[in-house]
Amino acid sequence: FAAGKVSGVFVNAAPGLSFIGDPGIPRTYTSQKFSDFEPRVGFSWDPTGSGRQTLRSSYSIFYDSPELNYSTHPGQGAPWGSTVTLSSPVGGLTNPFAGYPGGNPFPSPVPPSKDQAFPLSGAYFDIPLNLQPTYAQEWDFSYQRQIGANWLFTATYLGNKTTHSWVGTEANPGVYIPCTCSGKACSTTANLNQRCVGDRQNPGTGAYYSTMARSDGGANSEYNGLLFSARRRFSNNYTILANYTYSHCISEANFVGELAGPGYQNPYNRNADRGNCAFDLRHVFNLSLVARAPAIRGNRVATVLLSNWQIAPIVSVRSGSPFTPLSGVDNSMTGIGLDRPNVVGDPYVRDTNRLLWLSPLAFTPNQAGTFGNAGAYSLSGPGYFDVDLAISRVFSVHETQRLEARFEAFNSTNHVHLATPVATENNARFGQITSAGDPRILQFAMKYQF
Repeated sequence: FAAGKVSGVFVNAAPGLSFIGDPGIPRTYTSQKFSDFEPRVGFSWDPTGSGRQTLRSSYSIFYDSPELNYSTHPGQGAPWGSTVTLSSPVGGLTNPFAGYPGGNPFPSPVPPSKDQAFPLSGAYFDIPLNLQPTYAQEWDFSYQRQIGANWLFTATYLGNKTTHSWVGTEANPGVYIPCTCSGKACSTTANLNQRCVGDRQNPGTGAYYSTMARSDGGANSEYNGLLFSARRRFSNNYTILANYTYSHCISEANFVGELAGPGYQNPYNRNADRGNCAFDLRHVFNLSLVARAPAIRGNRVATVLLSNWQIAPIVSVRSGSPFTPLSGVDNSMTGIGLDRPNVVGDPYVRDTNRLLWLSPLAFTPNQAGTFGNAGAYSLSGPGYFDVDLAISRVFSVHETQRLEARFEAFNSTNHVHLATPVATENNARFGQITSAGDPRILQFAMKYQF
């Protein structure tokens, strides 16, 4: 763009745009990688040879393949999709192209011709030619020990690191101008397109660009966890499986499988978004039990009605989900819309009786042209507790026929699963919990097998 390089495939394309057929542009729009190496190694060792304890460890590398939809995004820009982004159009939504040079640019001809016109304020998606493939390294170490005839205990360390996560970032953000122009602020949401990087560099050709989503392959994530589990195999009419995980996941951004939006508050500082992963649950506990009533002998009525009933509860307890506080306004004037506020005090109230989780007084808006100090996914919501329950019984009707009755209760205790609070600082209900998960749900089923 700076050099004024234009395409020979579409002669009216703005400087900086290249297409298949231009020098140096592969048919895949990105360089191919043939050297991906995916080693996998592991071992299992019984220290005593008794068959009652085991040490295991493994290491592996896995490369990821993007979904097919990822590569279709560049086609949403001109000359095919011709997406246009206008900030505060003069005619509003009723007539968005009022005052737009040349009027409404749609519809575009299909297929596009070599001299296809390119619209002003066009939106584009960019997949860099040298984009590195995403890969994950995974490793673990575990110790298993059998106690008695029925119990198995396991302690496992789990770790992984994801490198080159693909995250959308804004390549043409607005530039904040701190002075006044003709008695008014030079930086407003209405003149975003005129303040974008390209337009500031060259107002003539920069006017052909608005938002530009670029795939950034520089984000990483790390996960470390300890998993403890205990299992009792089915004996004496019951079995138990319990596990507890203590873990922490950290990343610069969270891969959502799209190139459709920016992932960073500040497109020039991905490290400012380094923090908890969106799915970081520090503590997770699960317990499942299956118990069966023994057969009752001697009394036919009691045998038919009370024998062989099975109960299977599942208990789940975990830490609150992380979330990001947002300013709700584009004070940074970048046009990205991910501004975070400043944290100036203890953010938590945690008053579930009043459904007030955060203190609004602990936050202040980020100043114009700046970014707030609140971290991405730096806050956590209410914890989670749930008990699901299933009661079932199989009745033998004939040698080859059975009738199964099953009753299930999800959230059987009717515990209130509070959602994360309103996280937008300029919202009047900021910090309040306004929603919750499902209440108790009951269902009954019968199945006849023959």
